Amino acid sequence: MKIPESIEIKKSNNRRGLFARRLIKKGSIIFHFEGIISDDEHTNSESLQTDDNKFLESTLKFDDNLNHSCSPNCYIDWDKLNLISLKDIHKGEELSFNYNTADYDLVSLIEDCSFKCNCGARNCIKEVKGFRYLSQIQKRRILRLISPFLKKKFKQELENK
Repeated sequence: MKIPESIEIKKSNNRRGLFARRLIKKGSIIFHFEGIISDDEHTNSESLQTDDNKFLESTLKFDDNLNHSCSPNCYIDWDKLNLISLKDIHKGEELSFNYNTADYDLVSLIEDCSFKCNCGARNCIKEVKGFRYLSQIQKRRILRLISPFLKKKFKQELENK
């Protein structure tokens, strides 16, 4: 998988990230996620959860540098596994998506993948642990962006109340 011409990898705040090389218009497909589906035992921290024990494995390519934000400028089209811009992204701006739209529980994996969030957004949740740990209000705020798997989990949570 080759890095698209519209983005580049740069270091920022002691980490690597994906940055716009030019204006990326709202609704643009930025890139397609590649990889194979694997189970929890064989996954890594850069994978995307697709079902209870299924993950789209990282390809160890440029997309591993896509960072989290509680106020992201991108989302994943789960039907096609494309990264889409939520708004116009200006040259030099870092690309981000909300990890809680992909992972249900980052704490209970074989390896705890939760982390302190330093995104600086007004609505920052301070610690990213997965969709499971969000409040009902936080879950509803990101509902339109979550994966089909998380929609199923959310429906189960509501039914069990």
